[in-house]
Amino acid sequence: MVVLVVLVGVGAFLAYQNTLPTTVTTNIKSGQKNIPTDGSFAFTFSRSVSPDVLKAAFSITPATDGELYAVSGQTQYAWTPSKPLAELTTYTVGLLPIYDVGHHRVGGGQWSFTTIIIPRVIGLTASDGTQLKDGMEIDPSSTLKLTFNDAMEPVTIKATIGGQVANLKWATDDRSATFSTAGLPSGPLTVSIAAGGRDQTGHTVPAGFTVKTGIYWHDREHRVSLRYPALIQIPNDEFARDQNGLQAADVIFEYLAEGGITRLTAVYENAPNLIGPMRSARFISLKIGRHYRGLLFQSGESAATRARAASDPTPQFFDTIGYQYRTGARYAPDNLMINGDRVAAAENNFFGGISAYTIPKARPDLSGGTGAGSVAVAEHYSTYAYDAATGTYQKTEAGHHYVDASLKQPLRIEMVVVVHTRETLLDVGDGHGAHIHDFDLDSSGAINVYYKGLGYKGTWKSVNSHQPLAFTLDNGQALTLPPGLVWIDVTQ
Repeated sequence: MVVLVVLVGVGAFLAYQNTLPTTVTTNIKSGQKNIPTDGSFAFTFSRSVSPDVLKAAFSITPATDGELYAVSGQTQYAWTPSKPLAELTTYTVGLLPIYDVGHHRVGGGQWSFTTIIIPRVIGLTASDGTQLKDGMEIDPSSTLKLTFNDAMEPVTIKATIGGQVANLKWATDDRSATFSTAGLPSGPLTVSIAAGGRDQTGHTVPAGFTVKTGIYWHDREHRVSLRYPALIQIPNDEFARDQNGLQAADVIFEYLAEGGITRLTAVYENAPNLIGPMRSARFISLKIGRHYRGLLFQSGESAATRARAASDPTPQFFDTIGYQYRTGARYAPDNLMINGDRVAAAENNFFGGISAYTIPKARPDLSGGTGAGSVAVAEHYSTYAYDAATGTYQKTEAGHHYVDASLKQPLRIEMVVVVHTRETLLDVGDGHGAHIHDFDLDSSGAINVYYKGLGYKGTWKSVNSHQPLAFTLDNGQALTLPPGLVWIDVTQ
């Protein structure tokens, strides 16, 4: 009799349970914060629910792509976003009332949650708004801007630039800060944010932020980009100085011409508004043209150079009406000038078949070296003085301090390379005993390198007649030419 009572009681209880609605629980409580942006939202039902019914009743706001799928049978489901959710954003998951597979009612509901934010730098920009990335360059005394993805606690953010603590000036919303590179010399530069900083809600910056950039002196006047280098012959006598456009050159070769006077071959990948004056080429100019795979611009040509050019071909462009012009601001013969757009037009209109080429340059990372604050190149009557404040050398020749006539500022030379080679005096056969200088650039020899106030020794080598000279330091390190102006003195 007792057994019957128990059975009746159990049956009644089961019948009662069958009348109850199906329950649903979730892995996230409504109002919960700091939810991972790549997490899942899970449902657990007390009875089986059809996936199609569940998908039709499911919603998330703001609308976000994702996948709703069964985790275990038809009682456990999860929704996972297709891509990480937005940080520090409140989402609301909705479920309309539905019926399970046994036609039991499932009550609807809403669950709101807020995602976590990981505070970090989302941008480092230069004064002109350019987004800086590893390997890019900035001008001296630039103002840089750090932008964060959240309002930060300024006192916790430690930024260094070039190993020095940056003086950050914060915007009123504490989402960005600016700082200046004024006073820093040219050269490689690393901007870093130390780990451990916090936003205003206490979230911690998980790892350091670093961008490897560099400060280099560039001519920022209007320049025309060239498809391949232009090599422009520039006189260097006292009547030609100060010349226009030297700061914009990538490389300038200096070598003896006649009478103890030097001549320059200035190599450009971007031609400034005004370059000159221009004069004629020499034997070495032809070799430089070959090695640096460009177009040699000059005025006139001696019979000896013309004969050498026939046996050692280098594309050449001579003074042509509509391209070069004579200016009344200088005395002849040192008054033939050319503009950047005319350099590009000459290359495109007459020598469009020359292959595109870029002079290889990269930031040097040198070790060792000895003090070289002042450097003399006796053959050229030149001295180079290192300016630690700018990280560049300034040039004086025969007592004249070099200035770019367009910019009216001293030349800022990033690196000086003295190439030692065989120098020969050749009789040009004019019947008057005239001789010209010739220099070997097709074998190898010694070099002296001056960079950032330090001197290094090494060797140069001609890899082949149509590749730039290769420089190697005595420690075996390949020497790269830095961005900005490099001055190469070719001497004995």
